[in-house]
Amino acid sequence: MRKVLSVLLAILIIASVTVVSFSAADDTGAATVTLKGLQGETVTQTYAVGETFTAYTYMNAADYNDGRIGALDGSLKYPTDVLEIAETYNTDTEDYDYGLMDDMDTVFPIISKASIIGNAGTPGLVYYNASTPAKTGFLFNADTCALSIVRFKVIASGTATIENTMKTLAVSDSALTKIISKGVIQPGYENLTTPVALSQPAAPVVTGYTLSGTATSYKTNAGVDDVTLKLTGTDNNYTDTVTVTASYSGISAKTAYAFENVPAGEYTLSVEKGNHVTREYTVAVSADTTQDVKICPIGDADGNGRVNAADAKAVFQHSNKQATITDEYLVKCADTAKPAARINAADAKAIFQHSNKQESLWPVTAE
Repeated sequence: MRKVLSVLLAILIIASVTVVSFSAADDTGAATVTLKGLQGETVTQTYAVGETFTAYTYMNAADYNDGRIGALDGSLKYPTDVLEIAETYNTDTEDYDYGLMDDMDTVFPIISKASIIGNAGTPGLVYYNASTPAKTGFLFNADTCALSIVRFKVIASGTATIENTMKTLAVSDSALTKIISKGVIQPGYENLTTPVALSQPAAPVVTGYTLSGTATSYKTNAGVDDVTLKLTGTDNNYTDTVTVTASYSGISAKTAYAFENVPAGEYTLSVEKGNHVTREYTVAVSADTTQDVKICPIGDADGNGRVNAADAKAVFQHSNKQATITDEYLVKCADTAKPAARINAADAKAIFQHSNKQESLWPVTAE
């Protein structure tokens, strides 16, 4: 008799439901998904477009009638512009269970103990209704008691909130005392909790671009040097550091570097290496971007990677206003008494002594 009543109830509810065929949107990117419980519990994950994930809602009513629930009427609401149901359901209008999920016992773990209806035929809504005449009721007495386990598919990028709602929740006493009535948790039942969880993404979601290029530096000691590149967002909180090893071909080293998964924005790219003068570049990233960089040794006034008498002469002439070093970065390289960034005869002398191996400008040596 109970089975017959359940079937009849299913027919009455499903008869007015139009089954909608979902199709994935033509989109790329990712969606940020938040699953929300009845008491404001939330969990958030990011998924790629086309990816399928599972939303888990648990319920713990252990403080009330030992967690024995006699009836419940609830739903999951979700935005159809970003998500669609990945569960299969019966589309045969001739069947009594038309519109019901095929895998009901997985979606609603209490089905083995209940007359339950689960419907995914209405876009944006997964509806369930269950009741049991058993005195023991449905046991929801721990954070691990599953209420619903529903699979979704991301069909477009954006943000999406899957929200649990409950019209009615009653304990399995003789009066079916309501914990939730007309969607409102009743006074004295505030300890009801609905923990939520989302499955992990199948793979890391790409949310940015690649910034790459070649870092040119010079041989300033007998060993192998590391070049450190630091990328800092000027309009976001992004920061990342990459260290590459300079392998020399003669006096210079051209070393490839790359920053992966960089969000779009404006950045300052700082490049430094021992015995070299740190240099900064301004980089705009809105797609995969190439930015070659170059740093020069302390004392290199002409930017050729060598520090010799020609550099000393150029600095001396600049300090006497006979000629001008116009490149701001090369002015910093010629300024051996940092951080003044002002060239004078003392700089010319220091560079000349370095070129004649009297006193080195390069304090950093190989390990």
